Amino acid sequence: MKKILVMLMASLMVSAISFAQTKDSAQTKELTKEEKAVLKAKNEADVMQAYKDAGLTDAQIASCKEVVNAANQKSNELKKQTSLTDEEKAAAKKIISDEKNAKMKEIMGEDGYRKYNATRKAQKANATTPQ
Repeated sequence: MKKILVMLMASLMVSAISFAQTKDSAQTKELTKEEKAVLKAKNEADVMQAYKDAGLTDAQIASCKEVVNAANQKSNELKKQTSLTDEEKAAAKKIISDEKNAKMKEIMGEDGYRKYNATRKAQKANATTPQ
């Protein structure tokens, strides 16, 4: 009888622990419009700072913004396509990214692109998620 009682308690404890470690999707915090606007403004300021750190002119910055916007538009259109598998979408997204990076290197030059990437990586490493 003691063995049955111990086994029952052990199984209850294991199941309680396993349920306690799951994350409920309802607990994730949804950002408000104001918080999204603040994050977008901060991201834009960070990108502009990276452009300035790379030593770009205003014309080069405008060209880079056009390239990034075109790549974002292609990515958004890609997300809407339901006929593609996840692997196909990932491959297409990599192609879009590679094209964007090649155009950015062409506009910025090799040294400017390296400085831009170093600044963006540092900004992302220092970024914190909103609480």
